[in-house]
Amino acid sequence: MKMSKRYGRRAFLGGTAGVLIGLPFLETLAPRKVGAAGTAPKRFLGYWYPNGYYMIDWHPTGTGTSYTFGLNNGPGNRVWTDGLGTFPASEDGPGLDSIKSQVLMISGLQNTHQPTGVPGDHSGGTGAFLTDRSVSMDVNAKMGGPSIDYVISQAVGMNTKVPYLAMAGETARPPGVFCDSGFSCSVGDHVSFDSDGNPLTRFDNPGQIFDELFMGLAPGMTSSAADAMAAAMRAQDKSVLDLVTAEATSLEAKLSRQDKPRLDEYLTSVRQVEQRIAALQTNMPMTCMPPQRVSTPFNLSDPRGTIDIAHALIALAFQCDATRVISFQWGNSTTNRPHTMIGASGGHHDTSHHGTDATMIAKIQRIDYWWYRRFTELLTTLQGMTDIDGRTVLDNTLVFQGTDVSDGAMHNHNDMPVVVAGGAAGFRLGQHVDGTGSWFGDLFLAIAKGFGVNVTSFGEHSANPLTLT
Repeated sequence: MKMSKRYGRRAFLGGTAGVLIGLPFLETLAPRKVGAAGTAPKRFLGYWYPNGYYMIDWHPTGTGTSYTFGLNNGPGNRVWTDGLGTFPASEDGPGLDSIKSQVLMISGLQNTHQPTGVPGDHSGGTGAFLTDRSVSMDVNAKMGGPSIDYVISQAVGMNTKVPYLAMAGETARPPGVFCDSGFSCSVGDHVSFDSDGNPLTRFDNPGQIFDELFMGLAPGMTSSAADAMAAAMRAQDKSVLDLVTAEATSLEAKLSRQDKPRLDEYLTSVRQVEQRIAALQTNMPMTCMPPQRVSTPFNLSDPRGTIDIAHALIALAFQCDATRVISFQWGNSTTNRPHTMIGASGGHHDTSHHGTDATMIAKIQRIDYWWYRRFTELLTTLQGMTDIDGRTVLDNTLVFQGTDVSDGAMHNHNDMPVVVAGGAAGFRLGQHVDGTGSWFGDLFLAIAKGFGVNVTSFGEHSANPLTLT
């Protein structure tokens, strides 16, 4: 593939082997009408955390801009006197307080729940997470309408390589296997749904996610030929980055002084993700077999390795404009992911049903706290990426983060804990809003408006867009 003399807003490296890597936005490559400071795209990330929280530790104190964060999402270096041993320094880190100006905390919202007396609060809350709709108990259940991420993708994502991407950090269970008290996994293990309510294809294999985002077809190449080519490249242990080094070197000479560090940062990030994926593939010594691109799902027993790779892929996807809309499920509905590395033995879901047992409460406190360190790291990474307009990727992204139930032990769907981050929707950040009396559907109306989507209702409960500007 010969590089043209004028590059489009979304240029690509590579071509001879049919492998394409989307570049980050570079001023030098922008069309002349965009100019030195072009208009950056808006992005959306719906991030789902399973099993609710220990809400005493989540709730902010005070409202408006003078609030303080809860114990699980606030400052790091928390002192633990729970008898579970030392919390590893390597698993600690800053909380949301470190990026308070980019964060909007919302409490008090309600989300759709199953009728009184019908079990299945986890699956009900999972299917409702981005839809504000009740779920069916059919074997191949679907929702009554789309999720907000899919609606946004139709407005901002159709010119990208991947209009929307549903990711997960745990292998999905088959639709016919019932999850959580008789609910199908077609809703229990999915948060994203198309306009007909069908669950979107969910990717839970890091190598597959990487290929979905960063590999492409050469002009005229059939999908079967591309699959064969991709398999051959993996068998030969060729890095996607290695295939485009020559063109990257050639391109670098054409870039402005401001763009060169952006390209270097991007290529370094690609290399790091590939190395992490390769490290998951095998525990064999390097002399036994060269590491190849991973073909197995994320490792449930390795929370830190899984979340680090997943977050790196999310950041890369946004940075290179491979997609502008992502949903990410940290685990399946009722996931029992272990967190033994922080002294919280046993499964996450089982631990969330603490029954007021002091030791179980201590474990769930640690799990929630640990996860917020990782979530803050993701937001900080996005904040550290410079976008084409001179702002950050986080400035041009809207992150909506929540869970299936409010308190994991109570299974309630009122006072839902919600974190919004990033400036894409124009919300007033740096504050805590009490949304008591409003629904997720009201928040989704506000989000849709922020992305230029004209809808007058969303889900089963929406009256007016939540006032957040």
